[in-house]
Amino acid sequence: MSSPTNVRFPSRGIDIAGHLYTPPPSSNSNPDRHHAAIIIGHPGTGVKEQTAGLYARVLSEAGFMTLAFDAAYQGESGGSPRGLEDPYQRAEDFKAAVTFLSTLSSSSSSINREDEEKKSVAAVVVDPQRIGVLGICASGGYVPFAAQTDKRMRAVATISGACLGDVTRRGIEGSVLSSKVTPDMLDAMLKRSGQDRITAALTGDVPVNAMLPENAADLPSDIPDRSSTKEGIDYYKTPRGSHPRSTNTEVSWGVDLRANYDSYAFNYMISPRPLLMIVGGDADTAY
Repeated sequence: MSSPTNVRFPSRGIDIAGHLYTPPPSSNSNPDRHHAAIIIGHPGTGVKEQTAGLYARVLSEAGFMTLAFDAAYQGESGGSPRGLEDPYQRAEDFKAAVTFLSTLSSSSSSINREDEEKKSVAAVVVDPQRIGVLGICASGGYVPFAAQTDKRMRAVATISGACLGDVTRRGIEGSVLSSKVTPDMLDAMLKRSGQDRITAALTGDVPVNAMLPENAADLPSDIPDRSSTKEGIDYYKTPRGSHPRSTNTEVSWGVDLRANYDSYAFNYMISPRPLLMIVGGDADTAY
């Protein structure tokens, strides 16, 4: 099992950090072959070393060139304030990743050549006509949104995708976990978002919200075991999946960036390119 190569590329002037996974030699008998590639986006507040990296590694072993990256403002990527969840920037990050892979060559200055193995990227060349995108959870909303207008994304897939605009406006209406947002609640959140922007400008302190409690014992007793909240704690807040750069927080005024955002309203624009949306039977976002 090979380790990924560190790569960096720009997205609207923000430096994006990624992990590039190369297929094993057994899947690439022709050294001059141009690889099909898959770009993989992480869940909200996640990082490339977590679920996105797991999918990237497995798919690379299946013969694809894969790229998992940290979204702008998160992980090892640049951008300030830290932890901002901006749906439009997130979509731009995927478009920038397509540009990066489409122009990748062995002479690319974005390849980190300081890795221990001094990896050769002579064979790391991607076929621009065979680049797909895969989004997990929140990225499962951003990926279709980006692909609607970026025809370079030849195939689109999501895993338990969520439109964070819809979640912000209405809450979660799943069969396992239901947490609805009323119009009055949304109005209060937007008012607080505006005030938090002023607070940050005056004090330099950026207000943030925690996405998950530190442990399941802090949850109300009526939260189901199969909910994304409890299972999220079991992954993100334990040694199983925790990572020091996965902060579990987001900038509070991200609410006003998402309140009128819609991931799926223009999904018809993806056609005739294939769109695969995978969802678990108990997923809170299955509705």
